[in-house]
Amino acid sequence: MDFMTLLGANALSDAIGKLIYDVLYGWVSGWSDSWGIVGAFSVTVIMFTLFLKIILTPFDFWQKQLSRSNAKKMELMKPQLDKITKQCGSNKQLLMQKQRALYKQYKYSTFGACLPLIITMVIFFIILGGFNSAVRMHNLATYEKLDGIYNEVYYETIESLSSGGMTDAEKRAEAVAKAEQAVMDSYESEKFFLTKNIFVADNWKDPVPSASDFTGTGMGGSGIDVDAGRYEIVMRPLMEKYNDEWNGYLILPVLVLLLNLVTMKLNKPPEQPAVAGQSEEQRKAQQTQMKVMQFIMPIIMLVFAIFYSAAFTLYMLISSLYSTVFNLCFNIITKRIDAREKDRLMSTTVKK
Repeated sequence: MDFMTLLGANALSDAIGKLIYDVLYGWVSGWSDSWGIVGAFSVTVIMFTLFLKIILTPFDFWQKQLSRSNAKKMELMKPQLDKITKQCGSNKQLLMQKQRALYKQYKYSTFGACLPLIITMVIFFIILGGFNSAVRMHNLATYEKLDGIYNEVYYETIESLSSGGMTDAEKRAEAVAKAEQAVMDSYESEKFFLTKNIFVADNWKDPVPSASDFTGTGMGGSGIDVDAGRYEIVMRPLMEKYNDEWNGYLILPVLVLLLNLVTMKLNKPPEQPAVAGQSEEQRKAQQTQMKVMQFIMPIIMLVFAIFYSAAFTLYMLISSLYSTVFNLCFNIITKRIDAREKDRLMSTTVKK
């Protein structure tokens, strides 16, 4: 990926982040002054995910139709592929030539079979960038608001105590105490059931990010450029109050893993032809490797779900749930269509 492509992807991710945070979240936040165990941003994530999935439904349908078409073509080609595999023996060049000719005859595209996965992954990483951008916006806005409150209360207290008989140290201590209390009173955490802060990963992380997590650029870090020392001063009372327990209990990541495993079962890829010169043991090893590869994607999704914000994990959960329902409905409908087509062909054959 060149620099301009990366720059364009980052710009698109930032635009999606602004859409999520500034537009949708700003709208949903106005629905109520108080939220319970499901915060305004959780509702925003669910709405955004459903809107996006509805918009992408034609693509999902095309993806399923393409996979179904490839599976049917592979089923039709399999006897001929097995035949030419035996005929060519260990002559790989001849086998590849005859396989290509057969693919062309049946209009079977190996690239077409991979294209939906490539597009899906591109969309996934753009949306990931969008959620990371939205999380940064929220974390920065929250910190700047609390920092402003801390400063205002601190200096107002210092000024109000200027005529008293207190020492400078006593004045500063009183001002710090009132400023910290003002921060505590102003802080509102966005929850999602047992996840205490949806802007932090649903794992063992602290609900209130430390300075290193707030400014860090690694996996799950906010990457916000602020003074770490000042951050520790403003956020210290919140960290002392809320950071005695995990932010979450890995419930969302586990659900994401389970739904991705279900989706994997519903999206079984067509059987691939043998490679020239393969022994029976090598072919079995190839089939085993393909089965293992099917489990890699759910595991990758689990890693993202564990280490990125719970907001993005909630997006993954709702997206996977929508895809599971869509795949179930699609499979039920296509099985009925195939059964009717089979009955029609059999009745036509019997009449002849």
